[in-house]
Amino acid sequence: MLLLVVAMLFCAQGAIAQSSDSAPASKLTAEQKETERKARLALKDEALEKLYKLQPEARKIIESAPCYAVFDITSVYIVLFVGQRGKGVLIDNASKKTTFMTSNRVGTGPGAGKQRVFQIFVFKAKGAMDQFVLAGGLGGDVGASASTGTGGMVRSFNPEIDIYQIPESGFALQASWGGTVYSVDSDLK
Repeated sequence: MLLLVVAMLFCAQGAIAQSSDSAPASKLTAEQKETERKARLALKDEALEKLYKLQPEARKIIESAPCYAVFDITSVYIVLFVGQRGKGVLIDNASKKTTFMTSNRVGTGPGAGKQRVFQIFVFKAKGAMDQFVLAGGLGGDVGASASTGTGGMVRSFNPEIDIYQIPESGFALQASWGGTVYSVDSDLK
């Protein structure tokens, strides 16, 4: 348990440093930034296309929501350790503003495997999105999950957020809990 707390603090400190105004400038050139932005938007489109094939009713829900986010997440489950990294994009449907983000998670629970999934967050209220990217780019959600690699809805502890999860590759047999930090990607500001 102590290891989990230390790892969560380490990830949170990294995200705070990454989102602060005193963070170092991006190491990417303007061309590299544009390439990465285009790649993330293409991932968003790919994930939404797959979701709409699995659950056609999700299109109307996402298009009518104040905002949504799409993340490409890779998770590793090793005995009692859970680690996750991802990148994504948040779209404000009203303003059409795009925010590029990263995701890091640490947790614990029995499990084994490696899995890549698309996570799609649907914010039912703008306040839920504001909370997600609170404090200038550092947001979070604490969740628990049990998965064997099937797609569909995942329950959030926040009733103002719906989450869809679509497996892309790999397999994981796990029951885990932990904390996830979502932060604005300082390299793509």
